[in-house]
Amino acid sequence: MATSQIKMNLRPALSTKNTTATNTLTTNYRQELKALKPGAANAKVIVNPYKTSPLSGLVLVKTQAATRVTLTVHGDTPATTMTKKLSGYQTTHRVGVLGLYADRTNRVTLTFTKQNGQKSYATYTMKTGAAPKDIGHNVLKTSKPKKMALGTGHTRLTFAVSSQGITYGLDAAGQIRWYSTEKISHIFKQLANNHLLILTKISPNAHKYNALRETDFYGRVYRQYNFNGLFPTRQDSSKLATNTVVHHDAIELPNHNLLLTVDDGSNKYVEDTMIEINYKTAKIVKVIDLKRILPKSAYTQYDGTHRPDGKIDWFHQNSMYYDKQRDELIVSGRNQDMMFAINYKTTKLKWILSSPEKLPQRYQKYLLTPTNKNFRYSGGQHAVMLLHPNQTTGNTIDLQYYDNNVPVTRGETKQSQKWSAGEIVKINQLKGTVEKTWSFGKTLGKRNFTNIVGSSYAVGKGNTLIGFGYADSGKRSEFVEVNRKTGKIVFDVDRTKFAHGDWSYRAQRMSLYPGSASVGLNVIK
Repeated sequence: MATSQIKMNLRPALSTKNTTATNTLTTNYRQELKALKPGAANAKVIVNPYKTSPLSGLVLVKTQAATRVTLTVHGDTPATTMTKKLSGYQTTHRVGVLGLYADRTNRVTLTFTKQNGQKSYATYTMKTGAAPKDIGHNVLKTSKPKKMALGTGHTRLTFAVSSQGITYGLDAAGQIRWYSTEKISHIFKQLANNHLLILTKISPNAHKYNALRETDFYGRVYRQYNFNGLFPTRQDSSKLATNTVVHHDAIELPNHNLLLTVDDGSNKYVEDTMIEINYKTAKIVKVIDLKRILPKSAYTQYDGTHRPDGKIDWFHQNSMYYDKQRDELIVSGRNQDMMFAINYKTTKLKWILSSPEKLPQRYQKYLLTPTNKNFRYSGGQHAVMLLHPNQTTGNTIDLQYYDNNVPVTRGETKQSQKWSAGEIVKINQLKGTVEKTWSFGKTLGKRNFTNIVGSSYAVGKGNTLIGFGYADSGKRSEFVEVNRKTGKIVFDVDRTKFAHGDWSYRAQRMSLYPGSASVGLNVIK
């Protein structure tokens, strides 16, 4: 389709409905804070202040003298006790509380430090309800907190990002310390301003996920983009059906615009297009149709998978990563068993990492040449990302990804379908070579083979967190943190008894406090 037609089909639009609702709550809290009398005993304690994050809280308090606040959310162990220092000396405090336990009376302590060093303390209680049963059972198999990448104050959780359902975060003991009541699908990312970007539903009863929302761990809504998603059906192009527009991934570009993987409204092909939308206006400013980049035979002769609606999912783009140092976009397509890089401005190919099988001759020059003996190409891979995002010198990059080890289009006998793995390769872009430098998963065997979904990300301390999201044919998800040097597992949780389709698409280690713990009570415009 023409770019103009794709823009016409998608038409993202800003929605203010949820922003207005949370602004009303914010205004109320600001008025309550203003009315408070100084003194820790007069504090206002609120659980779930923005109604969609039940394990969050807000403490509004004034002090006679200017003080700096340190927050402590008491855990069952030292490694699960979270602390966060707020910056600056204030007399008016808006302390955000994250990391409460479900179904208990939590203890939260604020330490007030005056400029002369004098300290005082106040402990508050916050009662929470039970977590939803749909989360399933999370069983801790291994936990070595001193060797885990938990961050300053132990505020980093392991987030199980849902394919379609409930996204939640686990502490070092495998306990739920955050979840959202909003249904989330695939996308759960941190933005440069420390907010979250999630893919959710326009309304709770909607069938499809067509709302891209900027929010935070408290559930406040800062911005939302709605997508209509009415596309021609494969059976009858004169009829329209509701369809998910944004599917597997979204990333923030350096100019703060959002790059999204989308269905473009075709009645024949799906999941092979990207759009860049203006962050402030939602206007589409760039369209990248992968059919204009990759071989025509890849989509006209595709028979690797078949969809119930008859549309052709020839590429199935499941992740992307923008390399700002080189202005390059790295893309992963499950159904082509392929990762490749393009110059973002020109969309010209830079390199391709895949088996040469079924790749036309004129594309062979882009193929990376393995330097390892018996190099095994990935099959059906996910979650492509640079290991060192800020690497600015040299011609090499280190690429991390999750190898499902299942051949879809460019199959090899080396792709056994007996195990899956987190992997890292070193790519020399000048020489056009690739070297496998790390892999973990083979020793876990068939139990952790996942035909679809999965992730593998470095999380610090030389560790990688691997999400085996579709183990046992989707009946189980497993989150494993392993040290890359020793191969020793330092954290391992099994998730079972969740709803079909709600397997964990990715496992991500993220801090509950990427920025300040002081909640701004300004109205969002």
